[in-house]
Formats: sequence, C-alpha cells, structure tokens
Amino acid sequence: EGMRAAHSKGIIHRDIKPENIIVTGNGVAKIADFGLAALADRLQSPENEHIVGTTAYMSPEQLRGEHVDHHTDIWSLGVTLYEMVTGRRPFVGEYEQALTYSILQEKHPAPSGLRPDIPPALENIIDRCLEKTPLLRLPDASALVEELRRIEPEHPQTKALKSIAVLPFTDISPDKDNEYFSEGLTEEIIANLSKLKMMRVVSRTSVIHYDRAEKAMKQIAADLAVQYILEGSVRKHGTALRITTQLVDASQDTSLWSETYRGTMEDIFDIQETVAGKIADALKVHLTPGEKQTLKRHSTENTEAYQLYLKGRFFWNKRNSDALETAIRYFEEAINKDPRYALAWAGLSDAYNMLSEYGHLTRQEAYPKSKEAVEKALSLDDQLAEAHASLGSLKMLDEWDWSEARKEYRCALELKPNYATAHHWYAELLLYTGYVEDALNEIARAVLLDPLSPAILKDKGLILYYARQYNAAIEEGKKALELDPGFVTAHRLLSLAYQAKGMFKEAIEENQLWGRPKENQPEANVGLAQLLAATGKKAEALALVEQLPPDHFRNPKLFRGIALVYVALGEADLAFSWLEKAYERRSDSLSTLRVDPKIDPIRSDPRFEVLVKKVGLKLNL
Repeated sequence: EGMRAAHSKGIIHRDIKPENIIVTGNGVAKIADFGLAALADRLQSPENEHIVGTTAYMSPEQLRGEHVDHHTDIWSLGVTLYEMVTGRRPFVGEYEQALTYSILQEKHPAPSGLRPDIPPALENIIDRCLEKTPLLRLPDASALVEELRRIEPEHPQTKALKSIAVLPFTDISPDKDNEYFSEGLTEEIIANLSKLKMMRVVSRTSVIHYDRAEKAMKQIAADLAVQYILEGSVRKHGTALRITTQLVDASQDTSLWSETYRGTMEDIFDIQETVAGKIADALKVHLTPGEKQTLKRHSTENTEAYQLYLKGRFFWNKRNSDALETAIRYFEEAINKDPRYALAWAGLSDAYNMLSEYGHLTRQEAYPKSKEAVEKALSLDDQLAEAHASLGSLKMLDEWDWSEARKEYRCALELKPNYATAHHWYAELLLYTGYVEDALNEIARAVLLDPLSPAILKDKGLILYYARQYNAAIEEGKKALELDPGFVTAHRLLSLAYQAKGMFKEAIEENQLWGRPKENQPEANVGLAQLLAATGKKAEALALVEQLPPDHFRNPKLFRGIALVYVALGEADLAFSWLEKAYERRSDSLSTLRVDPKIDPIRSDPRFEVLVKKVGLKLNL
C-alpha cells in the first residue's frame, strides 16, 4: 500500500529491502528511508541514471545502469517477499560479482522448494515480481495489492497443511510378474491420502522417478517440496501378503513409525485404510467424519477385479498406443469380474480418452466409448473424483459445455483436493474461457502436486505462451524435456514460443523434432506451412498445404492449422472458411480461440466474435 501511494505521486523508492520496512506498534507496515528515491520524470534522462541501492535487492535493469521505473520497486519487493516466505534470498553469491551474475542470469529457486506450504497463488505472485524483463512483471503496485488480497480467503488454513510423498513400494516378491501390484499399492495409498483436505500429497507420476538407493531422503524431500516421506516394500506370493511401511520426517531425518502387515489379498483394502489412517494420526491431521467414511469406502470387494484394475492402470500410465490398448483389455476384464466396479469403468473411460491423444483414434471416435464408460462409473458411484474429472474433460473438449465442465472439475476437486489431473484440466478450461491469471494459479497447483510430470510442465508452458510470457514458456518446455527427452509434444510448445519471439530458425527446428513420430507428421506439416507463411514464404507455404494427402483430413484438428496459414498470409476469407470447417466437425482445437496469439490479425473481424459465440467461449464463469 505504501509503495502504491509513493508511485501514485511519481516517486520511485529504488531501495526496497527488509531494513527499510518497519512495523508500527499497532501492526502497520510502513516504508522507510526514501534517501535514494527519485521522481519518475527525473529518471527519464540518461544522465540521471545511477547504480544505487543494495545489490541483493536490485533489479537487473538497475544493475545494468539502465532506465528504471516503478517496475524496479516491484522487483525489490518480490525479493523481500521471497525472503519473508522462505527465510533466504532468491539470489546469492559469495562475492559481489557472483551475486550480480546470479541476479542477471540465473532463475531463482522455486519458493515451494524451500517452503512447501506456500499457497500456489502467492508463489505465482513472487515469480511474476521476479521476472527479469520489467514488462513481464506485475504491471503496478495496485495489481500487486489486489493479487495479494485475493489469496487471504482462499487459504485460511494453509499453515496446517502437511506435505507427503509416497515412494514406490519395493517389490520383493518371489514371482517377478508382480510389479503391477507394488506400483498399484503405491498409487492406491496416494489416492486414499489425496482425499484428505489438510494434506498435500505428491502425485504418482512424480514419485515414480525415485529409486531410494540413489538419493538421500532429504534430497528427495527437497526435490518434491515435502516434509514427510512414506516408503515400504511388498511381498506377494500367491494370495499371501507381507507389506512393510515406514513414515519418515525428512527434515529431521527421523522415523515417525514403522510397521509390518501380514495377511492375504482379502485383507488388502483394510491394510490400505489402516496405513492412511496411521499417517494422518502420526502427522496430527484431524480427520472429519466424512473423511473417515471416505477412507472406509472400497470400490470393489472382488480382489481378482482389483488386481486386473491395477494392471490396467499400470499400462495406462505408460501413455502410448499399445499400452493403452492393453489397459483397455485389463479394465474390461476387471469389469467382467465385477460389473459394478466404478473405478474400472472410469479407467476404461480414461483409456479411450487418452487414445485420442496418444493413439490412433480421433476424438470423434473415442468420445462415445469414453462417455458411455464414465456415465456408467458415475451411475455406480457419484462420489468418484476421477470420473467427475473425466466427464469434465469430455464436456470441455467434445461438447463445448464450458459451464458444466467447470462444475465437474470443481466437484472432482472437492472430492479429491490433491488430484493433480483435475487441477491440470481445470487450468485448461480457465485458459480457454479467458481467465488467464486464474489458469496460471490453477496449473501452479497441479505442478506443486505433480512436480515431475512432463505433461503438466508442458501445459504450464502452453498457458504461459497463451499469456504472452514466451521466455517463461520456453523454460517450462525445456524442463519437460529434461525430465523426459522423448516427450516430443514439448517440442511443439518450444516451436510456438520461439515463433512468437521471432526466432523462426529455432521454431522450425523444434517443429521438425515434434513431427518425427509418424502420428505427429500431419500436424507438423501444417505447422511448418504456418511458419513459412509467417516468414513471408507464401509460395512454399501454399505448396505444403496443397500437397497434404487426403488421409490427413480425417483429423479435423488440421483445419484450424490450415486456417492459421491463411491468417499469416493475410487471407481472412480463406482463414474463416477453414475455421468454419473446424466448427462443423467440432474440432477441439478451437478451444484456444480467445487466447491464441496467431489469431490476432483477424480478431477484430466481426466474423471472429460470431465464431467465438458459436463455440460457446463468450461466457462468464
């Protein structure tokens, strides 16, 4: 508030730091020491620019001796906020030059890595204050005040949250075909804990990377931004089970409790419930009566169906066409064993849904199979978070029923607050409907819950791209590829961001990498045509479009891509003709109409608003 008042008078402080913030006896924070402050209009002339301030809190433009304005105070307050939250500064160096280099060149460590219970919205605010480029920071002090105020009612009990990662249970079974069971047990315990509102539980896709022999507990906890870790082993021989568990406080490197459970497959559900309850007790997490009841609910009592379901999820998580076909077979076998097994129906829906992204089915082919399965799941158990999130995806991408999709996502998150996939997909809906800042906050929650998911990091990058934060988008794309060099869809993100920055050579190279898998070649060819059109190579762009084989047009996703070729060429009539074809085939690619930078040249055309309304994106959620 003090900074906003100063800026409204044209005063730039230039030395915001903890020593210059005092708290009065009645709890009011005030800015002190305006000795280095200057009027903004006096800083307009180069001769008035001087490198003044305290290095650790100085903005990059201050250190370079460039023109400074109110954005430099936004940076310094961001450094101060970071230190308030984490107890350390975002940029450090043993000597002045090293500290200067860190501020100018290095990315600050994520605040949540040092303070796991930080609200994602607050972390996002700090990150935006610490953008190296002044214009990418929060625009002014008023915006910063409003963003901070927005957090308060949303996270009244944040400090009480406990953070935990369940590491993959080691399989020590004599039979070597039980990997699915140890992975499944890990996932089921995560699923149980994820239903508890006062716990933050890291998703399976992030913990699955860890082999406890390779990293110390403290390092794993730091990587995943958690305080507690559950580890264990499972020995399955026939129907006999022996499961060992140990809960560790990684910050203290101490064991809170350990236990061994012996029984048969008939006892597996009781064991899972007991482990989740013990963890809650050990971490002093108060369970509501509803949460206690939730932990007791079993989706099936048929242990054969349960094992088939675990095998289905094992292959579903591999995210490729062959594995998804195998997953479908196992889910169907589980349903044959227990037709009332809601989770298996939800798994079947998810498998068909994913086949439209990773396999040979178009969304038009996958939709009826996925919709039938998810409706069956919800008819059997309307409290199943996974099914509500799956239905939300279908409502969003296939039916364009944005309001109903929002209801389904919010229902899923109410039932399972730690469900990273629901946060991920809900962020996409917020983006598509124009709530870009809310989308960034929501995807930040997904990343916090699943920090090592290439898919979530890639989509965080896409949201940043659509928010016109191209450098940050490139950073997320590179992170996704560091985690999984074979995750080719990250190359598509990089191609888009490089193009937006005018780096066409790099954009074309990334587009080629994206198009290497056969299933991506049609879209990559259209992407190349759009890049050529954007660089003024009209003849080459049109030749590529005209040479597209007829079978490419089986997938209506290409129609929007072809429209964008004509947008880049200034051919508005042809662009709208192809966008209409995409609309007639209900292509999910039209979801980004409101936010896509490549659409900008035709955004003022009256036909554009008509199309947006037809797709249903012109609404207030």
